[in-house]
Amino acid sequence: MTRPTLSRTNAIILGVCVFAGAAGYALIGQPGMADQPMSSRQAALMEKIRNDPQSLSPAETLSRLEQAIKDQPDAPEPHFFIGEMLRAQGRPEDALRAYQSSLRRNPDFVPALVSLGDVLVELSGGAVSPDATRLFGRAYELDETQVRAGMFAAMGAAQAGDQEKAEQAMRYIYSRLPEDDPRRERFRAMIEAIGETGEAAPPQ
Repeated sequence: MTRPTLSRTNAIILGVCVFAGAAGYALIGQPGMADQPMSSRQAALMEKIRNDPQSLSPAETLSRLEQAIKDQPDAPEPHFFIGEMLRAQGRPEDALRAYQSSLRRNPDFVPALVSLGDVLVELSGGAVSPDATRLFGRAYELDETQVRAGMFAAMGAAQAGDQEKAEQAMRYIYSRLPEDDPRRERFRAMIEAIGETGEAAPPQ
């Protein structure tokens, strides 16, 4: 697994900003920030979110998420974004717990299903465990645009020795891709590999 890039970190910050703006958080004090009048520092943060989200520091981003958890305790998004931040910092075990917290609030929150599966694969050295297979499979079941998740679910079945299930899953995903989708060529190769060796190369 590759380490998250700067562009992924920026995407996390932008996602947090969108969520914060949509939720309309109250301007109150946040943990992890320097002492200021509460309304002033929150007003300043919201101004950054509106005008220059890329300038948010990790502490400011985390501050918004911590407050979001307090304001919306049943929302899965803040826990998911915290997981993304922790994973970007090279802390997969802590990220895993954050993704689990997100899924406790919504077991069908697709981004957390995929990210938790990814972390389990990372922590297992590339193996797709039964738990990761279940997570990827559920993500693809909920959202068939999550082709990579479907591929990993098929790989998990192959690694567990169920080549028939893996091949069926690959063929199903392949059949749902548009005719001009460049991934079809890779899927053909993976289907052939499963039939020949019982395993498929990991998706890129």
